[in-house]
Amino acid sequence: MLSWMVAALLICFVCNVPIGFSLGIASVVALQFGGGMSLNLVPQRLVAGVNSFPLLAIPFFMLAGAIMETGGVSRRIVALASTLVGHIRGGLAAVSVMACAFFAAISGSTPATAAAVGALTIPEMEARGYPRDYAAAVVAASSCLGVIIPPSITMVIFGVVANVSIGALLIGGIVPGILLALMLIGTNYYMARKAGYPIEPRASWRERTKTFLDALWGLMMPAIILGGIMSGVFTPTESAGIAVVWGLFVSLFVYKEMGLKDLVPVLYKASLGSAMIMTLIAAASPFGFLMTVEQVPQMASQGILNLSDNWLVLFWLILVIYLILGTFMETAAIILLVVPVFEPIARSLGIDMVHFGVVTVIALAIGMATPPVGIALFATCGVSDVPIGELVRKIWPFLITLIVGLFLLSLMPFVSTFLPGLMM
Repeated sequence: MLSWMVAALLICFVCNVPIGFSLGIASVVALQFGGGMSLNLVPQRLVAGVNSFPLLAIPFFMLAGAIMETGGVSRRIVALASTLVGHIRGGLAAVSVMACAFFAAISGSTPATAAAVGALTIPEMEARGYPRDYAAAVVAASSCLGVIIPPSITMVIFGVVANVSIGALLIGGIVPGILLALMLIGTNYYMARKAGYPIEPRASWRERTKTFLDALWGLMMPAIILGGIMSGVFTPTESAGIAVVWGLFVSLFVYKEMGLKDLVPVLYKASLGSAMIMTLIAAASPFGFLMTVEQVPQMASQGILNLSDNWLVLFWLILVIYLILGTFMETAAIILLVVPVFEPIARSLGIDMVHFGVVTVIALAIGMATPPVGIALFATCGVSDVPIGELVRKIWPFLITLIVGLFLLSLMPFVSTFLPGLMM
C-alpha cells in the first residue's frame, strides 16, 4: 500500500497537481490497488479531518485580516512605523519591516501582510531612491513575520496537529517575532549604509502621538485577542470571532473606509484562502491515517533517532529538513505531513513543545520567502511588478538573517516559553 501511495504522490507532483488534490488522489490509489481497506475510508477521514473546533479560527482570522486590510488599517500602520523609524539610515525600508510586524499582529497571514504593506511602501521607497527590487525584497522577507507574531494561522494548524495549546503557541511567538524584526532592521541598516540609501526627516513627538492615536483602533485588536486568551475570557478559536467583530466595527464605524458594498469582495477573498487551507487539511487526513497504518512515522522517528545521541544535532537536523521542504512545499502541507513524524521525536528529546512549535513555524515562515514555491515571493511580485528572478537575487541577505535567527532561537527555549509560562 505504501509503495502505491508514494508512487501516486510523486506522479501528481511531477504533473504539478495541487498538493491538496495530490494527497487525496494518493490515498484513493493506495486503497484501490493496495487492498485491505474500503474506499469508504476516504470520505470518512475527509470529514473527520476538518471536524475540529480549533480549526474554526482559520476562516475567522482570514476574514479579520481581509477586513482590516480593506478598512484602512494598513495605511495607518505604515504611517505610525514611519514616524518611529523613518529617520534612521534606510528608514523607509525599516518602516516596511516594522509595518509588517504591526500588520502581522492583525492579519495572521504572510500573503496578506506582503500585499497590504508592499502596496503602500514599495512605490514610496522607489520614489525616494531605493531600487524597486530591493524594496520588494525587504517586504517579502518581513512578511514572514505574518505567521510568527500572533495571531497566526500556521500556529493554529500546528497546535491542532501536535496537540499543543494554541494559546501558548500564539503568546510564545511574540518575543521571537520581535527579535527577528529587529534583526531584519539591523540587516537593512547595514545594507543601506553600504549603498547610501537616504535618511528621512525625524518626526516630532507630536506627529508620533497623532499617528499612534490614529492607528490605535487597529492596534487594539491583537491586544484584545491576546488579553482575552491570557485572562481566560475566551478561547483562541473564539478570539478569532471577536477579531472579525472588532475589525468590522473599526472599518465601518471608526475609520469609515469600508462600506457594506465592500463586504462581498472581502468575504470572497477570505473564503478563497480559507477553502484552500481547509481542503488541504481534509485531504491530509486520509493520507496521514494510511501513513500511520503503514507505521511510517514510527520508522522515520526511529531512523532519525539512530543518527545521533546529541539532542541538539537531531533538533537542528529537523530544522534543516523544514527549511529544505519549505523550498518546494506549502507550509500547511509540511505541518500536516511531517509534524506527526517529528512531534514524538521532539517529545522524546525533552524539547518543550511550545518552543518546538514556535521554531517550527519560524522555519516554515522562512520557506515562504524561499524559491521556488515561496508564497511571500509571489505575493510581493504581484504588488511590485518585480520579476521573481530579480527579487530572489536581492532577498538572500535577509533570508540568511532569518536562518541565523532561527538557529539562535533554537538554543534559547526561554525566549519562546517565558511569556506563556508567565501569562497563562
